[in-house]
Amino acid sequence: MTNTAIETVMDFDVPARDLWEAITNPANFKKWYFHVPHFTTTVGESFDFYESEARKYLHHCTVLEFEKGEKFVHTWEHPEQSKGSSVLTWLVEPIDEHHSKLILRHEGLESFADAGAEFTPENYQMGWDAIIKTSLRNYLYLIEKLHFSININSPKARVWETLWGKQSYTAWTQPFCDGSYYEGELAPNARIHFLIPGGSGMYSDVVFCRENELIVFKHIGDVIDFKEQPLDDESRRWTGCFEVYRLMEINSNTTEVEVEVDVTDSHIEFMKKKFPLGLEKLKELCETNK
Repeated sequence: MTNTAIETVMDFDVPARDLWEAITNPANFKKWYFHVPHFTTTVGESFDFYESEARKYLHHCTVLEFEKGEKFVHTWEHPEQSKGSSVLTWLVEPIDEHHSKLILRHEGLESFADAGAEFTPENYQMGWDAIIKTSLRNYLYLIEKLHFSININSPKARVWETLWGKQSYTAWTQPFCDGSYYEGELAPNARIHFLIPGGSGMYSDVVFCRENELIVFKHIGDVIDFKEQPLDDESRRWTGCFEVYRLMEINSNTTEVEVEVDVTDSHIEFMKKKFPLGLEKLKELCETNK
């Protein structure tokens, strides 16, 4: 049987020792990876964990190799879903004093054929890319995921219209910057420019959109003088960050709005202060003149 393998590779603007600590110290990786109660790096010993509090998928791993600062290899099994066994290899390579590379290789995925469609190599590739290129990157670069929510006494359709109507968007985002607006269509794979007067801002892609329910933006880079800028050293650190708006109907006339936003360290306090003000303004707009 062919050995089916996938690989995720990424360079980081941190020393190799910091990258190594992020992937092998449970006090660190529980902040971006999984909570592993009895983690070990001792060859021959095993550890188990679930992917979340939902406890849907049990993971069983046995340590095969460990070379401190360089290489960590362990099995990766799903004993409740499959008889198969795969191998996960973490390789850390220094690039220079301040930069390093992570190579994550997952081999033997064909052995999970008995587990069903959720265990395809394509799904694993998407999962590892998200974990390494977003979650780990955000942890290393001090990007925090902030959560905000508010209940609004209006139906979902009205809340959605107020969120993304061009005039009402400018109104509820006023606490962030007077005159904020966006250009572009709210549709999957569409490009959006989030702007302030003068043409500065950020360009983003819509990666998912279900009207009146959910929209996910992936922020890409800066806009200056209304023009998309190529990535520079600063924007490379946050490109790929997400901003998510989720609307949930509590009853026919009450909607809960949940927001998740990835924020760089230098903007965390600003967003913690301004986002609640913006959502209160959204609530006011939705509940006025219903």
